[in-house]
Amino acid sequence: MQRIIVAALAALIVGLVQLESGWAMPMHHKPGHTVSGSVVDEGTVINTLGLESVKALTNSYYKSALAEPPFYDYAGVSVCGDPEPGDENADNVCPLSWGICRVASGGGDGPAVRIFRREVSSSGSPLTGAPGSWTPVHLTCFPEAVPGAGRVLSMAMIRHAFRETDFTRPTVNIQPEGDVTLVNLPTYFEVRFPEAGFGPDEVDTPDPSLLLGHTVEIRPRLKSVTYHLGEQTVGPTTSLGGPHPTGDITATYTRPGTRQVRVDVVYTGQFRVGGSGWIDIPGEVDLTGAPVTLTVREARSRLYTPG
Repeated sequence: MQRIIVAALAALIVGLVQLESGWAMPMHHKPGHTVSGSVVDEGTVINTLGLESVKALTNSYYKSALAEPPFYDYAGVSVCGDPEPGDENADNVCPLSWGICRVASGGGDGPAVRIFRREVSSSGSPLTGAPGSWTPVHLTCFPEAVPGAGRVLSMAMIRHAFRETDFTRPTVNIQPEGDVTLVNLPTYFEVRFPEAGFGPDEVDTPDPSLLLGHTVEIRPRLKSVTYHLGEQTVGPTTSLGGPHPTGDITATYTRPGTRQVRVDVVYTGQFRVGGSGWIDIPGEVDLTGAPVTLTVREARSRLYTPG
């Protein structure tokens, strides 16, 4: 994944420092720290407008009933590349647009957008000259709150698509085979992921119509496994177990009877849009595995005399 030096963001955010109140929006970081789609060095901070500050822009938005002059029109524009309002790539998303929001002082899941404004009449007609030209004035991770913004692909939409993924529910393979073991015999357990559904690192592509036309790829990532073995619980762990004699997840039962055995997993997720690098999705999904009935039998010995 391409790594982007935070210091270079200054060029990207030229013009974002002057607000109506004259407040300056500095960008704090330590030299050498980097920002990418899912990897952010510790200590990096990028100052952005919070939700309430973005909503306050309606005080001068010409379509707002509460607006007072001067009147402005606003637009939220992608931070990917250097587009301006109306450009064909003004709505692009890229790792940077999500990475910025991981270190944004104003909060928000993103994607990050530059807020442009231009001065207009009360009817919305741009003023002549420089005041009526689009100028970047803010940076925010609440693109949907920018006055006049339409629907935008948001992390909330991606999280929902991730949670709606048809995940593979794990099963557990047991040795000795046949789901039968003996008292005092080490029993080995191994996680299996059936073909149905999407398991670890398998890529799902949700219907683009549910994501504003964007082709978004989503893949589950296995975070942990928990083995419920009847008389004991092992995990959370990253071990998938294995067969005899190399498997590292075992149990030895001291009494005959039946045990309900299952494996639960925790998935995290990643997504990418338009061939970008993989980007982490906040949150996780817990799945309960299919239970298996294990029968524990007591071995009986008897003398046998051939005759």
